[in-house]
Amino acid sequence: MFSDQIKYCLDQLRRFDHDRYLAILLTPEEFRAPLCALYAFDVEMTRIPNAVSEPMLGEIRFQWWRDTLEALTPFNNPGHEIASALCETLFEGPLAPSDLLPLLDARATSLELYSHKTMAALIEHLRKTDVFCQSLALRLTGASSAEEATYDEDLALAYGMAALLRRLPQDAAHQRLSIPLDVMGENELDPHDVFAGVYRSELSGAITTLLAEASRRFANGKLRQFSGKPGQLAVMLPASLSPLYIAKMNEADFNPFLHSSEIPAFRRQLRFLRVRWMKHF
Repeated sequence: MFSDQIKYCLDQLRRFDHDRYLAILLTPEEFRAPLCALYAFDVEMTRIPNAVSEPMLGEIRFQWWRDTLEALTPFNNPGHEIASALCETLFEGPLAPSDLLPLLDARATSLELYSHKTMAALIEHLRKTDVFCQSLALRLTGASSAEEATYDEDLALAYGMAALLRRLPQDAAHQRLSIPLDVMGENELDPHDVFAGVYRSELSGAITTLLAEASRRFANGKLRQFSGKPGQLAVMLPASLSPLYIAKMNEADFNPFLHSSEIPAFRRQLRFLRVRWMKHF
């Protein structure tokens, strides 16, 4: 039976990260509560840049979370449902609150107008966010080595890149653009057009470049057979959706400002069930 704090985290996932919400439902019961707390924390950090009207307010929120994580004990009441859920779950497992600080700091860089100068910088950012969060989740589900805890980096990078592109309209509305500057230059992309919600061929070219990199990463990761435990496989389920999102955004008439990149829930559930059955992407 979930506590009120974990139920709150689960509801946040249902609203803002439905892929991981569906994955939680297929996770062994013993791991659901700590994964709910971790994922809800990551969702909260991801949402902060688009939830504030100016970067300074975002910095204040991130600093509050730094102070809260550093002050967490098994007995205090942080005054926030997600922080309380972390307090409830982290002190009984392999993670400590301080283990989440690098994830927080990496998410905080999204407050910048242009987060990444090059494609390599974007990949490094995704390693510090999506790959790192995945490694924390794998540790929560029993990964016993550094190799297990980073399985599989390429799959997480593909999913993270697709997620970044899916957030493009929301980021652009807040005058931020996560497309690397070198990719923008190669495609002669004017960021002011993106901020204004204007879709031109230059943006299409930039998106195609990123989708090609995401496809390459997924293909590399797909070659490796998963051999972990059921809980660890559940952590990897959202990454199995990358080809669906990539194909959606690769459609000839796809406009991120007009068309949704969502995939129906039943298709995502079917993909999860197939991966669970075959233990392969």
